[in-house]
Amino acid sequence: MSNDPLRSGRYLILLDILGFRELVATRSAEEVYRTIDDALAYSHYWERMNGEFSTIYFSDTLIFYQRVAGYGHWAFLDAYALAGFLYCAIVAKGIPVRGAVSFGGFTVRLDSSGLHEVYFGDALVEAYDAQGQENWVGISICRSAWEPFARDDSAAFEAFGKEGVWRRRADDVLLLNPFSKLRAYHPSYLLGEVPRPYANWDAPDFPNELKALQFLHDKAEQFEVAGDRSRVAMKYRRTVKFLRKVFPDVYAWALQASQEINLLSSQGKNSSLK
Repeated sequence: MSNDPLRSGRYLILLDILGFRELVATRSAEEVYRTIDDALAYSHYWERMNGEFSTIYFSDTLIFYQRVAGYGHWAFLDAYALAGFLYCAIVAKGIPVRGAVSFGGFTVRLDSSGLHEVYFGDALVEAYDAQGQENWVGISICRSAWEPFARDDSAAFEAFGKEGVWRRRADDVLLLNPFSKLRAYHPSYLLGEVPRPYANWDAPDFPNELKALQFLHDKAEQFEVAGDRSRVAMKYRRTVKFLRKVFPDVYAWALQASQEINLLSSQGKNSSLK
């Protein structure tokens, strides 16, 4: 194994299902299974589509890790984009998650019996600790993940920040805006170039992002109306506040667009009952 951390490290995306303990305590085993299966289905989809990352799942934690070790310009771009796609696909199902992207040592190999997979490393510890320290429903990018890219392509790094891909906090954590499709297609929408219905446009990613944003917005609104000041309520408020700030025009458009998807979904359910 190389002693050069850039050659031996891997990008790792960790997503933690929030409220999982309550889910297990209050729902049937079948409902819990479906929740987990929904969370895994999209990660397996991206395994096939991307080919460079693999999935590990344990209890309430999903890990998506770079198969072949070594920093690459492409690896960082894939990692933060895939983190956003996975996040939106899961949240679109009404499953809140919080996560982090890290880069560093991560070993995955079978034990001597060949029956069990063993995985460990500082990238896993860092990502787990990083997401656990955040009081929101979002994804943070650790310095270990973004710093090699910033050195490699400082112009692109600065440009992404200005474009609302992330916000750099004082402690050098990047708060990721996971809604890359909404951000990318908003200029096309303003020119009338995003065709209807939205539910069919660039599926599944674009409609997933609309549904995920609507879920976050609705949860924050529900807590606000109820006057809830709990820690859970604050997670949603902080998430929505961040998104409104990082892309205000896109946020407003996405809420309108999501209503169309909700209407089509309702019409489909009603027609199936006839």
